[in-house]
Amino acid sequence: MAFDLQEQEQIDWIKTFWAQWGKLLSAVVLAVLLSYLGYKGWQMYRAAESAKAATIYSQLEQQVQAGTLDKVKATAAALQSAHPGSAYAANAALLAAKAAFDKGDLAFARAQLKWLLASGQQDESLLAVARLRLATVLLDEKQYDAALAELAQAHPASFDTLFLDLKGDVLVARGDVSGARDSYKAALAKASPDATLRDFIQTKLDSLGN
Repeated sequence: MAFDLQEQEQIDWIKTFWAQWGKLLSAVVLAVLLSYLGYKGWQMYRAAESAKAATIYSQLEQQVQAGTLDKVKATAAALQSAHPGSAYAANAALLAAKAAFDKGDLAFARAQLKWLLASGQQDESLLAVARLRLATVLLDEKQYDAALAELAQAHPASFDTLFLDLKGDVLVARGDVSGARDSYKAALAKASPDATLRDFIQTKLDSLGN
């Protein structure tokens, strides 16, 4: 098949270009392809791991409802070991801690909440809930200074009322009536006018007198 001069020049240019840049272009295409395949593989792996964590968490929920604390402890430990950075593991710690607290196992409840706070979770609201529950456990254990230390930690402003209210409870238990009164007043000042917690805090404040 004969080519005219212009076509031959184009063919020669393509050959020259490919000889000079062909290997580099092939390497770039291969790298992009491998990167894409790796990304898709990672997505599939994460989806599979999330499904496994969800299954274990579902088992934990059933065990909590059944009141089998020994199984709750084992399942929570398995989930936290296999999927430590997942939201399922964090929520499992809260769920297991509540189940233990309800059964009077304060040591396990405390351990679960401390695990969650040290787990590297970034959800500030979740961490605030864990800190409130840990302070409640410490209050029941009469570890008043430790409870107050937890309540002094940074937290979202939306939790101010709850933190100040619980701080008042701890101070009452420690015998610091004046400090408790100030804390309840501060909690009321932070609470929205229609908050259902306001009446409860006000009742506690009134019980302390002026």
